Amino acid sequence: MAHSSTIANQVPLMFRAQVEGRCQVQRLIPKAPEQDAERWADEWVDKAYPEAPDFGKDVQTRTYALSWRFITNSGQDDGVIRPVIGARGWPFYPGSSMKGVFRQAARQLERTGELPEGTCDRYCGEKLENDDFRPGILRFHGGYPTDTRWTQNLVDIVHPQQQWQVKSGEKEGGAFIQISLYKPKLAVGISSTTPLDDLEWEQIWHIWETALSLGLGCRVSAGYGQPQQRSSDILYRTRLKGQGQAAKLVDGTGEFRPNVFRAAIRGHALRIFGGLTSADQAEGLVQELFGGIRGGATVGLLSMAFLDTQLELDDFGQGSYSQPTYTVEGELLWRLTRDLPQPQRQALTKLIEALTRFAMVFGGFGKSWRRADHRLVYPDYYDQGYKPLIGCHWEWLGKRSQVRDVRVRKLEKVGDFIAEVR
Repeated sequence: MAHSSTIANQVPLMFRAQVEGRCQVQRLIPKAPEQDAERWADEWVDKAYPEAPDFGKDVQTRTYALSWRFITNSGQDDGVIRPVIGARGWPFYPGSSMKGVFRQAARQLERTGELPEGTCDRYCGEKLENDDFRPGILRFHGGYPTDTRWTQNLVDIVHPQQQWQVKSGEKEGGAFIQISLYKPKLAVGISSTTPLDDLEWEQIWHIWETALSLGLGCRVSAGYGQPQQRSSDILYRTRLKGQGQAAKLVDGTGEFRPNVFRAAIRGHALRIFGGLTSADQAEGLVQELFGGIRGGATVGLLSMAFLDTQLELDDFGQGSYSQPTYTVEGELLWRLTRDLPQPQRQALTKLIEALTRFAMVFGGFGKSWRRADHRLVYPDYYDQGYKPLIGCHWEWLGKRSQVRDVRVRKLEKVGDFIAEVR
């Protein structure tokens, strides 16, 4: 029996059941010398081939850089969010997922008149009247990272805060782990069963890039899977700079996480709506706007991306009070995830403008958002010995943002500003 137990413990975590005592990738055990997720990721990277898979000579390819993390859920391990693993052990964006978002974008462009009706059916296939199916001419080969940088910073941490920050003040469970790729470059491939000229291939890539602009993979509403290329269909954009305490990953290193913007603005929306209607209606409205899992998974109307132009990570404090910090500048973008009539689009633009301005006036984003950065407003505090880092500081960046978005220049104007937001 002892021999059997030894053999069982030599099985890589990737091939073990997700149960206690064998492997629990999603579980974060405080003060553990090594998390299962760290060992799982190390074993995966160690056996993956050093070169990316090749699409083949008949496949058209393009490469796209993503602005932050990218995640696809393989669905292979119960309770674990981790990438699909394809050829040579490399993470893979499935062709089926690629076709799904391509079809959605093609339908949208047909509705707006940018594509002739029937284009989507020609490319992706259509269902016939006799319940048969006619395949499209395109084949979607999915996507792979272009180099081995995907092997770095795989272990991602998620810490739900809504219950604690906004609702009851009670902590609901704790942090959990997922596996995601940090700022990858993805090469995606498409081929055709019939010869196409260059003009039509440009149209195909335009459809794909329309799909890409809304994000790839899971959790796109929270800033995952967003491209670095700017989309033309932006609901609201502004430039910001800020500093504060960075999120701490499982290995103790710091990371600036752009989903702090969605979390803060979603939280403020729930607070404001909660003062205007019932709790159930407020939660329903927030889920419709930003997405959620209440009563089933919902893709929100709004998708967020943050494109950093300058990012510095550092440490502040001594001993047990040492914490990772960030200083960041960049552009915050909000997009619509689907077509809406112009009056509704204008209303959503005003809403997200107001909520972003509200967040800037009444705190900021990320850890300790309710308090001002003591390094700026109370530097003597840190002369008193070992002290924790408190607060954050955010500013509008650039003349356009300062002219357009600054709504409170004097304290007595705060009341009018709150009334305007409501």
